[in-house]
Amino acid sequence: MLLASLVIIGASSCSRIERLAEGRPDSNQSEAFKVPPFLQGGGRTGESQVRVSLENPSDLTGDDAKRVQERERDLMWTDPDNPEESMEGLEEVMAEGGRQGPWYLSYSEARRIAMRSGKPMLVWFTDTRFSPLCRSLDGEVFSVAPFGEWASGELVRLRLDFNVTGAGDGQGRSAMDDKIRKENYLQSLKKRYKVLGFPTVMIITPDGRVVARYRGYKKSYFDFYLARLKNDTRKAVELHGEWREGMARRGYREWTDERGRKLFAKLSRYREGELILVEPDGKRILARESKLSAEDRTWILRQKARAGN
Repeated sequence: MLLASLVIIGASSCSRIERLAEGRPDSNQSEAFKVPPFLQGGGRTGESQVRVSLENPSDLTGDDAKRVQERERDLMWTDPDNPEESMEGLEEVMAEGGRQGPWYLSYSEARRIAMRSGKPMLVWFTDTRFSPLCRSLDGEVFSVAPFGEWASGELVRLRLDFNVTGAGDGQGRSAMDDKIRKENYLQSLKKRYKVLGFPTVMIITPDGRVVARYRGYKKSYFDFYLARLKNDTRKAVELHGEWREGMARRGYREWTDERGRKLFAKLSRYREGELILVEPDGKRILARESKLSAEDRTWILRQKARAGN
C-alpha cells in the first residue's frame, strides 16, 4: 500500500599554505548536495505515480540555485518509463569500491561515501612523478601513523594523482584512449576547483563546500599542517551538521542497514515492505524493510500507525 504520509514533502615550488578567508566555504567551488530540480515542486516519477515535493522551495538562495544547476550533470537517472529498471539495491549501494589502501581513487565514489558517512573529504591533488613537494607531503604527513590514526576516523581521503597510466579493455579502447580519458577527467576537476599547482589539498564538507585549501608544503611542517587539518575538519563537520538539519526539515534522515552501514536519504515510496530511497544528489535506491535496522523498522511502524494502516 502506498503510504502518502511517507512521501516526505601546486606550482611545485610554492610552500605557502592558502586558506579561505575567515574559514568561510567557497560557494563558487561547491559541489553541494542540494535537492535536485526533479525533486522540487510537484511531479511524477515515471509510472510509479509518486508525487515528491519540496517544502518552501523559495528558501533556496541564488547561490543555492546555482549549486543545484551545477549538480545536474552529476545526477544519476533511471528510465522515466520504468523507474525501477536498473535501480541499485541497498546491498550493492553500500558496498565500497575504488580504494587503494586508505585512499579513494574515484572522485564520485569518495563523494558519495562522504555524504553517507557524514565525514568531510580530504582531497589531494598530486603528481607523484614530477612534484618533489608531493612526495615530501606524502612521506612526512600522509604516510605517518599519527595522521593515519586520526584520519581513519574523521575523513574520507581522496587522492587525485596526475601521474596517469591507461589500460586497454579489449573491446576497442586502447590504453592510450583510457589514459586520455582519465587525464581529461582529472583536468576537469582541476579546473572546477581552481587548482593552480601541486600539491593542493582541500577539506570539503560532505555536501560539497570547500572549507579550506592548502597549496604547497614546507618540509618538516608536520605538526602545524596536521593541526590545521584537524581545525578545518571540525569546521567542516559543524557546517555539514547545519546543512543536515535543514535537509531533515525536508524529509531526509539517516537510514541504517542490518550491518550498521548508514545512508542519508528521503523516503520516496513504501509498498509492501519495499522502499525507494532518494539521496540528496538524486540517486534512487531500492531497499527492503527487512534489511533495515531495528530502529528504522520501528520508525516505519510509527509512520504506518500515524497513517492508520
